[in-house]
Amino acid sequence: MTLKEKIQAAFRFEEVRPVPYTVWYDGYAMEKLDRYYGGSDWRERIQDHILRITVEWRPETYISADRFRDIHGSVWQEGDPLHLVEPVLKEPSLKGFEVPSYAPFVRGAAERKQSGSWFGRPQVSFEESRKRFEEAGDRVFTVAGYGYGLFESGWMIRGYEEFFSDIVLEPGFVNELLDILTERQLEVIDILTELPCDAIMVTDDFGDQRGIAIGPERWRALFKKRLGRLYRRIHEAGKMTFHHSCGNVFDIIPDLIDIGLDVLQSVQPEAMPVYEIKKRYGKNLRLWGGLGTQQLLPFGKPEEIRAEVRRLKREIGKGGGYVFTSSKPIMREVPVENAVALIEESMADEI
Repeated sequence: MTLKEKIQAAFRFEEVRPVPYTVWYDGYAMEKLDRYYGGSDWRERIQDHILRITVEWRPETYISADRFRDIHGSVWQEGDPLHLVEPVLKEPSLKGFEVPSYAPFVRGAAERKQSGSWFGRPQVSFEESRKRFEEAGDRVFTVAGYGYGLFESGWMIRGYEEFFSDIVLEPGFVNELLDILTERQLEVIDILTELPCDAIMVTDDFGDQRGIAIGPERWRALFKKRLGRLYRRIHEAGKMTFHHSCGNVFDIIPDLIDIGLDVLQSVQPEAMPVYEIKKRYGKNLRLWGGLGTQQLLPFGKPEEIRAEVRRLKREIGKGGGYVFTSSKPIMREVPVENAVALIEESMADEI
């Protein structure tokens, strides 16, 4: 079987051994691993079963050496990570403000400058994305993402705390803004579905460590139907729906399944009961992720990491519907011995 055929079988809920996997690392970790292995040949040994590309579409207008305005007009400070310093909307009103169409920027954006940054995955132009997917052909399963979903775009326009306050105190404004953002993101999806890829990934970090940041009931009122529209548009194009969401989204998993989510990505064990998710929802939802990067990967011992990788592949991989990876990339604070344990156990045939 090809790597793509293994993924397709797993996504049909057929048990695949060894379990399909991807390895995710940032630029800092890559440099450490290059030194450990004495070169870059170790990267060629990794056979990622999924090629995930984030398509660039967000123009940045620099106003100083390390500050820029985003597509909406909010001001950001560069760093690792970036942070919002001045949201474009100072009041909960759209008077005099227009959310621009993203479509021209999707087709026209150039490849984003890569620092040493922590993502460690391609973030390239639309045409370069097309080229990479065409080169991948039927060898691997391919996913196009665009980043920054409805919730994230809302607080990036208004500010994080301000947007939370608006959800409670200014529901009319919030609904108006989210309706516009939904239409804008449908435009993006319509363009991305032209790419020769197998799936489209939506990104929205709905959860914190304890649960849905705005609470599941408010989430259902504000986001469920709108997100369902995005999923339906992806399905209508004949592609699978992926969703990246950090934190604890356990309480809304049935809702995500109900509106058409195929694959949930990240699956952070420090925030959610990964094995319970498989037990309850493993016949209806596919999972990609599962290995902890907050505690186990940076602070555990290599043998503990190897044991947990084997357990995830054995138990979550049972009955298919699973792609193994870490819930976040291997970052620079991870000891190189732990990174090696994760990489080599990911590729191991024995589980």
